[in-house]
Amino acid sequence: MPQSSPLVTPRLLTLRHGPFVLDLAPEVGGAIAGFAYDRDGGFDLMRRLPDAALAARDVRLAGCFPMLPYSNRMRECTLAFGGRRHRLAPNFGSHPHSIHGNAWQRNWAVESADGAQATLLLEHTAEGYLAAEWPFAYRARQRFALADDGLTVELSLENVGAGPMPAGMGLHPYFPRAAGTRLTAATQGVWRNDEAMMPVALDPVPPAWNFEEGRLVAPLAVDNCFAGWRGSARIEWPDRGVALDIAADPVFGHLVVYVPPGKTFFCVEPTSHANDGMNLLAKGRSDTGVVVLAPGERLAGTVLFTVTRSAPAG
Repeated sequence: MPQSSPLVTPRLLTLRHGPFVLDLAPEVGGAIAGFAYDRDGGFDLMRRLPDAALAARDVRLAGCFPMLPYSNRMRECTLAFGGRRHRLAPNFGSHPHSIHGNAWQRNWAVESADGAQATLLLEHTAEGYLAAEWPFAYRARQRFALADDGLTVELSLENVGAGPMPAGMGLHPYFPRAAGTRLTAATQGVWRNDEAMMPVALDPVPPAWNFEEGRLVAPLAVDNCFAGWRGSARIEWPDRGVALDIAADPVFGHLVVYVPPGKTFFCVEPTSHANDGMNLLAKGRSDTGVVVLAPGERLAGTVLFTVTRSAPAG
């Protein structure tokens, strides 16, 4: 798919319904540039992409972007599949690993849009330099739909190549973080990372990272993939009287929680597989969540973001 000139500031596609406003940046990784509750003073439910970052096409500062055709890190930019080792192009500066697939750094086309919903399309041909991004052809879609109570995001990934393709997907939303922000989510295990931030073992969830009964986000420092996620999570901002419930289809059986120290955001990422899951699968692990799509097969799932309001605490 041709890329737009970096000298032209990308246009936003704005959806509205009831109290919600959703800004999409199709030319900046098919990302969400802003998702806000715009009633009674407004509240950004996801981080807003600054104007300068939009002009620079810096998707890393967006509110949410798709992770396709795999989620999170691929060790040392190498994919092991079908008895071969494919070298992937570095895509995150000097970082040693390939991250989040290639869809988040591509120009998506607007397939349809009607005011409250839109569908974005990406065709990856795996030819020429694009093969270094990902060596298999695929077609991906994102469908966004606003409703009275929030946002629905549908992801799909189709193998349009001639042979099998390992596949995974996820969403990478960035949420505002305050002193009283709480996260509730039930998981069954967590992947312990090595010094390179790559998974080495699936362990029981330690008490400090057990979000089942709800936990304050601010004191944490975590960047790990949790397994056995039950598909529901709740984020609460008591100071604003806002809660966001995340409900994901069973295909999203993993949840990445990223709380970087000293930042004003944190991430709760529904994903279909473990970090570096494709290479773990090649080593014989059967619990990574990675699927192998035959030609013409499709992986799809839906994530709902439902908003409720109450009186602010204090």
